[in-house]
Amino acid sequence: MNYGGFKNYFLYVAASCSFIFGGFFTNSTIYGSANISTPYINGGLNLQDDYKYNFGIRKIALFPYQSRSRFYKGSEEAISDRAIIGPVNGVEYLFSASSVRNQGHEYTDQEHWLKWSNNHFVTKFKYVNKESRDLEFADYDARYRLNLSKVNITTGVSLKGHPVYGHPAILDYDGEWWQLSYDYGYTDYTYPTNDINGNGVIDSYWIWVETDPDTEDGYWEYWIEGLDYYWEDPQGNHVATSDEEFHVYHYPHVVDMYNEDNKSKEWQAEASIVIGLDVLLGGDKYYSHLWVNAFPYSVGLTDKAYEGGDVQYDVGLLIGTNLSEHIGVFIEGTYQNYYGREEYNIGTGINWRF
Repeated sequence: MNYGGFKNYFLYVAASCSFIFGGFFTNSTIYGSANISTPYINGGLNLQDDYKYNFGIRKIALFPYQSRSRFYKGSEEAISDRAIIGPVNGVEYLFSASSVRNQGHEYTDQEHWLKWSNNHFVTKFKYVNKESRDLEFADYDARYRLNLSKVNITTGVSLKGHPVYGHPAILDYDGEWWQLSYDYGYTDYTYPTNDINGNGVIDSYWIWVETDPDTEDGYWEYWIEGLDYYWEDPQGNHVATSDEEFHVYHYPHVVDMYNEDNKSKEWQAEASIVIGLDVLLGGDKYYSHLWVNAFPYSVGLTDKAYEGGDVQYDVGLLIGTNLSEHIGVFIEGTYQNYYGREEYNIGTGINWRF
């Protein structure tokens, strides 16, 4: 009998059980929910019912200013979950997926992350695929942490993988713009812009230009009637009376279709320097929580890594205070800019406690 193999198998099973039952799932919550509703109908449209199905598992510690929910529907989105520094050290995670139909549009949004931290180091793996925002990326973030009690400063390196952003397929198109329009079913027809003889044909001929009516002096000039193009869409509907009009109002749609049809399937990657600031203040009467994650410099690791000139960053701020024994006010918000795709969420309110 191969006792060595049996021993290794036993150790593997023991380690797996220890991982599953030895604290990783302690205080975690598995949740699932479903919601179906009548869509908002405007203009007599006949839309199918809206729905949202959520499923996930979470283990996220709460800050002092938060209250624990007894039930999770999956639609909860605590703004503080985006902060790199959590209220406790150790392991935290969220694995969440939502299948949605809203106003006839169907999409799936996913967000998965796993974080570990101690007083000197924090690391986080994150995968986001928001079809509702056309945003997908995977990120591994490793930082040194300078813990100054209420203030944390972090710096390190982030490795990101993502589809092609900032390099649309049209940049590699070598043909003429009108040929691309033809490829998507548009058709153009020439017509004269200065039809002097009124025959509807673009002609060229000599005309006499008289400069003195008394002497009948003048000169001959070779005249070419100008031309332009009117355009029809794939259904034969007239859409533009000139190339300029077509270029302004319809060609961008052609470009969008071409970019979507020729989107590169190969993921790109870059390495970025990351700098973070996290400030948590508060007491019995108020709380404030601010965090900033900035990626000021990136190096492309693939040919079509993101080349946008803007700095990637996300910012979050929560402020709440009790104005009196019964009245409390709050304001909270986040702002994120990744790969030229902005997303923000701002809210404020007042509470009256009897």
